[in-house]
Amino acid sequence: MITKKKKYTLYYVMALACGLVASFFIYSCSADGYYSDEIEKNEVTNTRALSSRMINNGSTLIDSIASSDEFWEFEMSSELLADKFHEYTSTLSEEEYDKLMENLNDDDYVEDFMRKANLENELQQLAKAKENLIQHTGFLRLSADERTQLFILYAESNELTKVKLLKTREEGGSTSSCEEQKQAAYRQAKADYDDAVTNCKKGSVPSGCLTQAAARYDRNKRIADRRYENCIKNKV
Repeated sequence: MITKKKKYTLYYVMALACGLVASFFIYSCSADGYYSDEIEKNEVTNTRALSSRMINNGSTLIDSIASSDEFWEFEMSSELLADKFHEYTSTLSEEEYDKLMENLNDDDYVEDFMRKANLENELQQLAKAKENLIQHTGFLRLSADERTQLFILYAESNELTKVKLLKTREEGGSTSSCEEQKQAAYRQAKADYDDAVTNCKKGSVPSGCLTQAAARYDRNKRIADRRYENCIKNKV
């Protein structure tokens, strides 16, 4: 009888110990996931706050727009469309790409391209974000120069808050000037793209205007890339 009681007691202790270990393991995993999510959220918040401070150049109106949810939703949406556009066009041959650029003013051609590239969701999201920016901020009160300044400053701050690993070749002279020229061209292309998007009017083919803006942005970045490559060759 004593032996059986000891066995039952031993089993009970073992079961309790296993339960405690399992509970601790589950809690640890949950805590790790929680803290991981919190760290990621904090990184996004800190990045946004840093960019907002960098955009602030003394203009209260520009700063209020730059720090608004509507502006950040607009910028994220514009980047999503640009990325999706580039992802599709990177699969095209040079001839196909050139044909697309030549037919940007052909509404039927552009509309057909939008379907092939499956851009509907990104276009709708950007169109909505653009309207929210215009309706719920003081964006329309900005002059043309101030709008360009806002977009340029955003492009600069966004570039500096991203982690980049730039390989700079030193053979035959430094190529840092080539990189600087390319980044400057990228910033201008992004500002021109955002400005073109905000100038798209509501109409029968609003998505066509947004697609044209994304196409010109992609083309301008390609031109910057080619000039960068030529600059590198001249440095070697």
